[in-house]
Amino acid sequence: MTGMELVKNEEGLNRQALINLVHSHQAQIYRYLRYLGAAADLAEDLMQETFVAAFRKKDQVSWGNAPQAAGWLRGAARNLFLAYCRRAKTNPVRLNSDFVERAEALWASEFADPADGSDHLEALKLCLHVLPQREQGMIELQHKLKKSRAEIAAACQLTEDGVKTLMRRIRAVLAECIQKRLKSRGEPCK
Repeated sequence: MTGMELVKNEEGLNRQALINLVHSHQAQIYRYLRYLGAAADLAEDLMQETFVAAFRKKDQVSWGNAPQAAGWLRGAARNLFLAYCRRAKTNPVRLNSDFVERAEALWASEFADPADGSDHLEALKLCLHVLPQREQGMIELQHKLKKSRAEIAAACQLTEDGVKTLMRRIRAVLAECIQKRLKSRGEPCK
């Protein structure tokens, strides 16, 4: 089934909005994938997969907000490229996380629009440092190391329900801190 057939078969989707999304962001996503190291043909394939993923997540992202859409698309493209690199066995690509982080930082400083959602990420990074050590460790276990709730509970000497409750509280604190930082543009949150 082609992309346009998917659009025609989907109820409630504004076809023109999807077309506009692709036209608005395809060049940036292609350049970003090439910058990360994807060959031209792979970058084209991954760019298309990125927009298919966007189509599937159409109800979960605010596509009308161009900066947020650009940030989401770039993240999806990066994840697809990294997944491809992990799967490639005949011609493995050696890519370490330091390179990806440096590439993302350079892209953000040189090419990205400041309104693409990176201010939210910057606020999150600052807010993470406000958390106590234990909570920072729990966030790292869950999001960076991809540990299960049971593994986090064991590491932190909590029950699984305790981890769930504490993670919910941590997310609420982070959300409030991020909102304060975005409103004050850099003032430390209390």
